[in-house]
Amino acid sequence: MPLSTVLLLQTLSVQKQAEVRMLWGPLIFLAVLTLVHHPLMVSDNTDLATLIRLQDHEKRMKQEMELLQTEFDQKGWASKLLQTPKDWITTDQPMDDETWDVWQYVILLVFLVGYIYTSEKEPSDDSNTDTSSSTNGEDDDDTDMESETCGNRQKVLEAFYDRHTDVATSDLNHLCDFVESFVNDLLEACQNDLPYQNTLPSLANCIGVDSAFEGWHTQQSKVFSVLVPVEPPKGHSFHLETSDSEGTSSKHGHIMVEMECMCKRERLLGDVVCFLHHPEQTLSEDKQGAFLMDVLCTSSHLDVDKTIHWFQSLVKKAWENISYKYNLDLLPKPSNTSCKLKLALRSGRTISVDIILGVQQGDSLVFLATQGAEMDRSAGTVWQRTFAIQELLFFEWVRQRAPEESCHLKCLQIIIYLKESKPSDGKNPVLTDYHYKTCLMHLLLFRPLSDWACEDIAQRLQDILLSMRAALQEKYLKHFLIGNISLPIQIPMPKALRTAAPANLFKHLAQDPNLHAEAMREFVEIVQQVRALVTDCEE
Repeated sequence: MPLSTVLLLQTLSVQKQAEVRMLWGPLIFLAVLTLVHHPLMVSDNTDLATLIRLQDHEKRMKQEMELLQTEFDQKGWASKLLQTPKDWITTDQPMDDETWDVWQYVILLVFLVGYIYTSEKEPSDDSNTDTSSSTNGEDDDDTDMESETCGNRQKVLEAFYDRHTDVATSDLNHLCDFVESFVNDLLEACQNDLPYQNTLPSLANCIGVDSAFEGWHTQQSKVFSVLVPVEPPKGHSFHLETSDSEGTSSKHGHIMVEMECMCKRERLLGDVVCFLHHPEQTLSEDKQGAFLMDVLCTSSHLDVDKTIHWFQSLVKKAWENISYKYNLDLLPKPSNTSCKLKLALRSGRTISVDIILGVQQGDSLVFLATQGAEMDRSAGTVWQRTFAIQELLFFEWVRQRAPEESCHLKCLQIIIYLKESKPSDGKNPVLTDYHYKTCLMHLLLFRPLSDWACEDIAQRLQDILLSMRAALQEKYLKHFLIGNISLPIQIPMPKALRTAAPANLFKHLAQDPNLHAEAMREFVEIVQQVRALVTDCEE
């Protein structure tokens, strides 16, 4: 007999012996169960005491059944139930030892079949496991490749940010502090130049707003904007008039100036003149200076152009008194909506400051200002409503809760840099910084702040662009603050504005197809630039 055949027979013999040994375990276990659980035979001989107890129990059961039968008959249920107590008694089925023995073999056969089936199933399970492992391995490889791609995108965007838009936080904070201190120094000098019995508005300390103070300043956008609250002089009051109606809000407003009676204070303190009850010509020109109603008003309403020009002349005179304290040159720039200043340092560095005047609406932090965030043209007695303080507080609220290296400001800075870096054609862009900022603020409130970690910069940048694309397609960009009932309670907003109908920042695009087409063109240019950045890392 060939050697290969002998080896094959030996192998089969060994396998059969192993299978027999494996079968002995279940057989022994079943045999033990049979011996332990074999029913004990009970003798048919019953003693007298047990027989008496059984007869008494049978009598009680018959009595209870008769009572139940009577109750059922009274309620008409008899036809639905068994008619005699005998039907309630289960007939005993004879069972001998042969029946139990048959069940033993049946149980044994079930266990054997199950065991054999399990043994045959194991090789296929191993193959499934191998297939599953290979599939999981492929998934892991895909995940690793995707993670590597995301990591490359992050590196490219971070490098672009560091090269073009990064402004050192410490340097920016120092500049913000300097600008606020410088403007407040100017305002104090302006106040000192006003006459003793002043009839012109007084100026409160400035409040830093917009990109630099919100944290998304870029190297190209070098403007530091501050809001200066304007307060009425003694004997006057400002009344803000807006076209707000129930459920709607207005972006504009008027400021009506009214004179108040100050006769009592004039008699007691003598530090003020009641302009309401004194003819203008009787007041001392050197004490009162120019009269508010004549200089800054048009038809009893505060005029934007007149107020800005008055403030610009006041700043020019104040600078002459404090210029000796600073090692820089102040160069005013023409504007009808704000006081634009260029600070030229001796080191060659320049800082642009934009001073916006505003009147506070009651005790809220909403202002009617000479210039709004949407860059609408203020003219005559029409002032722009601004929510610059609320937006500043919102970014501070996000900063306190977002991851330490959050990417939300970086995403906005990259977009603003790409928008501002294209050659200017002399026209104002249709899509402003404020529009992209609005998309970002909506996403910050919509997504968990934990999703804005530094490694998510590519995905979040894409989210902002997708949000802008959807707004342009629908010609509808919802104002972030007006009508936003999801706004955090830490951001103070008048209830009427919080619950008003949301304002559409793209209303002008819906009304003018040419503007909408131009906005789409500007947006496509931004998308192409971002796509070029991301494509570089994938290649």
